[in-house]
Amino acid sequence: MGCSTNRYRLGNLCEFYRGASVPRTRMHGSGDYLYLHYGDLYKGFSYRIDVEHPQKPIPFILSAEKIKDEQRLLNQDIVYVLTSETVDDLGHSFLFNNPQHLPAVAGTETTIVRVKNHCTLLPAYLNYLMHSPRFLKMLRQYVRGMKIFRVHPNDVARIEIELPDIETQCKVVSMLDAIHEKLLVNVRTNGYLAA
Repeated sequence: MGCSTNRYRLGNLCEFYRGASVPRTRMHGSGDYLYLHYGDLYKGFSYRIDVEHPQKPIPFILSAEKIKDEQRLLNQDIVYVLTSETVDDLGHSFLFNNPQHLPAVAGTETTIVRVKNHCTLLPAYLNYLMHSPRFLKMLRQYVRGMKIFRVHPNDVARIEIELPDIETQCKVVSMLDAIHEKLLVNVRTNGYLAA
């Protein structure tokens, strides 16, 4: 017997905020805010960004930058890349794990996806869902551009998803996290062996 699901539009479950545009010349090895620039997200991170144990260093910006409140990342926000030079690279999403609430900002060409109610939708579940072939197919119907491809957050908000109950979402996330951890261990081991 399968679990029952409910259908929702993402715009009813999430809020979307554009990241702050700060050029690379003003990014530093230390500073006031962690800064997630879209160019740094394509290589080195997979499904999530763990601030306490990042897969690669995260750059910083200084507090002198003009940052809007909604561009500051909260723990369990999703950083979404909706701009790319290829259609295939559109739609990379990363769960932002920041349990210590270190100051952080979503950067150039990123969109923050913030789940409104964690009792209806787990951010980690949504992040895995966003990587699924079915979701990516729905996303690609909204692609615009010729040399640089983009999807507007308003179009992402139109996408409808089916959600199981929160208990089922927790089980799915737990299983996928275990697989993800195993893959990361294998990558690290292969890196050590190659070195």
